[in-house]
Amino acid sequence: MAKRRTRKQRMASVSGSGASSDKGEAKVVPLQREENFIHRAKNFFVEVKVEFKKITWPTRKETLATTTAVVSFTLFVSFYLGIVDMVLSKLVQWLVY
Repeated sequence: MAKRRTRKQRMASVSGSGASSDKGEAKVVPLQREENFIHRAKNFFVEVKVEFKKITWPTRKETLATTTAVVSFTLFVSFYLGIVDMVLSKLVQWLVY
């Protein structure tokens, strides 16, 4: 089993010298030239086109089945909550009057 290294050991192996002497120094990263708006927009739309090719659309039968399930579940929940609301309101009216 490999021995786990501490953060100092990992940093020392990355920098190549002692970890304590490099504490104050920062790495110099060259600036990357930003792409113009048109190039970025073109890349975005190319990527959108690639992602749209990955979509699998449901068949008409699947769409009707899921729509029916959602509508029936919604009706069931609405009737259930309506009955619960009616029972609780009658209970509150009986307790108050």
